[in-house]
Amino acid sequence: MELKRRLLLVMLSVLFLLSAALTVSFGFKYIAARSQALSEETQQAQSVATFMANYYQTATAQPSPTPSLTPTNAPTLETPTLLPPTATIAPTPTPNPHAEELQQALSLVEVDFTAWQNLNGDVRAWIHNEAIRVDHPILKSRDNEYYLTRDLDLSYKAMGSIFFDFRNQTDLSDPNTIIYGHNFDNGLMFSNLVWYKNQQFYEKHPFYYLYTPEQVFRVDIAAGIVVSETDVTYLVVDFDSDTEFRNLIQTIEENSVIDTEIVLTPEDRMVTLYTCTNDWQGQRFVVIGKITPLGSFITQ
Repeated sequence: MELKRRLLLVMLSVLFLLSAALTVSFGFKYIAARSQALSEETQQAQSVATFMANYYQTATAQPSPTPSLTPTNAPTLETPTLLPPTATIAPTPTPNPHAEELQQALSLVEVDFTAWQNLNGDVRAWIHNEAIRVDHPILKSRDNEYYLTRDLDLSYKAMGSIFFDFRNQTDLSDPNTIIYGHNFDNGLMFSNLVWYKNQQFYEKHPFYYLYTPEQVFRVDIAAGIVVSETDVTYLVVDFDSDTEFRNLIQTIEENSVIDTEIVLTPEDRMVTLYTCTNDWQGQRFVVIGKITPLGSFITQ
């Protein structure tokens, strides 16, 4: 009996040591992954800053002066016959009800789409949500895999980029525009999107802004939903009928972990932000919002 008890104690000790070793190993890997992502973020910022500095230096370089024509080779121009001007009645512009908010939204970002698209032609839009520390370009490729592990400069990066679903139009004209981003639990990309599980956080930060080269949009958050990694319920970009859209809206309302007063209808356009939750179950978190166009994008 004594021998059996000793053997049992030895086995339990071995199991405990193995468990501790696995825990320590997982901890080291987790810390290494976070450190790698932070290092990649620093490298990306330096790379982008260098590119932008070179881009603007080239753009502002003075062109060579054009030689003027000498009297011997200057063409003879006939004096045009001037006609009296015709009065044209200019249409009265329709006031923009969102003009004040549009200017406020524009003041939040400094986005030169021409410069960014010179760096990477896949840059199609910009997302700004100061509350979750997101201020990034949104890219698009031919599939939903490439930018999972690709940086703006197309180099391999574990943290990847923020990108559109390849099925979507990038002008936000689809019924449901889907945008993906990693959660490394380190504040980068969509790591802080899970903060919208909290009702009080949502109430303090109920919307964010999206920018395209043509338009500025406010996105009012309507729901936050935890889903399994295989659940594609909220990843539909278009609908065959209003009934199908209404069924999805009902599902959204029933499953949201936050209460909002935003009412969705089949006439609305939605944006779905998609990331992982970093829990042991491998769940995903989606934040669904309603789009309101504010006006034209104008570089400040």
